[in-house]
Amino acid sequence: MPQNEVYLCGSILDVNPIELHTKILEISDILDYLHIDVMDGEFVPNKTNGIEMFKEIKRFETKPLDVHLMVEDPMQVISNFSGASIITFHVETIINDRTMAIDIDKFNRLVEEIHSLGAKVGVAIKPNTTESLLRMIISKVDLVLVMTVEPGYGGQKLIPHTMNKVENVRKMGFNGLIEVDGGITTENSAQLRKLGANMIVAGTALFKAEDVREAALKIKGE
Repeated sequence: MPQNEVYLCGSILDVNPIELHTKILEISDILDYLHIDVMDGEFVPNKTNGIEMFKEIKRFETKPLDVHLMVEDPMQVISNFSGASIITFHVETIINDRTMAIDIDKFNRLVEEIHSLGAKVGVAIKPNTTESLLRMIISKVDLVLVMTVEPGYGGQKLIPHTMNKVENVRKMGFNGLIEVDGGITTENSAQLRKLGANMIVAGTALFKAEDVREAALKIKGE
């Protein structure tokens, strides 16, 4: 995927399921991915039935699926997401408690498992996690997800300092996808794209907009 191309990823977390298909059809030529949040109630306070949600969306929608695992033990659940285009796990789940460094064995096992399903590998960082942690693994992933809010809830406002993380990841020489998720609006998406984000996750600002199509075009920068 070219770095200068921007991909719009629709988050279905807080969308009324009855309205979802109609809204997706309305922007089918603009929307690139559907974003599915999987929460276990442990890694984040909230909980979603992510596996069932994934199965339902896979049955009824044709857009590629971008799965975000907000779970303490991603290895336990990855096999449920065969058919996803991208599977992202949090770097915080593979930190060695003793050394506070990334457990490379865990990381490699997760990468191998995701690749075995034919999916791209993503790694996510929370707002207060330093992006420098990614240096030793960044060459082995396809996507870095910079959380621009604390993960676990939809409808939050973007945390300003997280924007710097996008630019810093690019400065590490990463040429893959930098995804941003949380509090994305038609206003702040332009700055995030300028800093190097090329995959924009939008939920509230997209699917709850008065004009979904206009919002999609603005968020994507078209």
